[in-house]
Amino acid sequence: MSQAARRASSLTDAAPAQAVDAPLGGRWPHALSHEPMLRVSDVLGLVQRQFPTLTPSKLRFLDTHGLVSPQRTPSGYRQYSPADVERLRFVLRQQRDLYRPLNVIREHLDGLDAGLLHEPVTLSEIGEAQDDYLTTAQVAERGGVSRETLDALEDAGIVLPSVPDGYEPGVLPVVVAASAYLQAGGDVRALRTLVLAARREADRAEASAAPLRRRDGGEAEAAANEFGEAAIAAFSAVVRHQVGG
Repeated sequence: MSQAARRASSLTDAAPAQAVDAPLGGRWPHALSHEPMLRVSDVLGLVQRQFPTLTPSKLRFLDTHGLVSPQRTPSGYRQYSPADVERLRFVLRQQRDLYRPLNVIREHLDGLDAGLLHEPVTLSEIGEAQDDYLTTAQVAERGGVSRETLDALEDAGIVLPSVPDGYEPGVLPVVVAASAYLQAGGDVRALRTLVLAARREADRAEASAAPLRRRDGGEAEAAANEFGEAAIAAFSAVVRHQVGG
């Protein structure tokens, strides 16, 4: 066992290292989705209720120090996964509740990443309340689709659970629209191509709105959101025009 792992073992009441199954790879938490889907503003909205002092600069700081390192869009903007959000909460709890320095927290995370330590993750911890997420059955029922259709959409990466058997409520409009597309005669493979194109355009819209978010003043976020909505409307209008001939 490495020195870092031995040091991390002393920081938790978890089972001994040899009693924990090593993960297949990747960063802790291994059981959660690592699909990047959350912007910085989304993360702040989820986490600031529990940690009111969290700021974008704090997120950049933790990324720079390798504690919570989200993926980047082609434009270079950070995009977080549900696993990143839980990892962030863990780091912030360690700092706030246990007063641990960053180097000690990093060693603990190294042990979790390697499967040498175990830290339980539950649905209520991830979402702060189970109502923040919908189960697979709820998504299928509220979206008006069969479980088989939902499974097919998930297999294609069109919709993805944020936590084990837990979806963000915002996935419902996507499920409804995808179902309508399939019922109109489309297939999942073609739908996946459309979804990937839409995500690329969303990244471009977010990149264009970024300078507005960096402005000083309380209206910066509202201006950026308004710009984003305008970009979506423009994209939709062009698609409708092209499809309509």
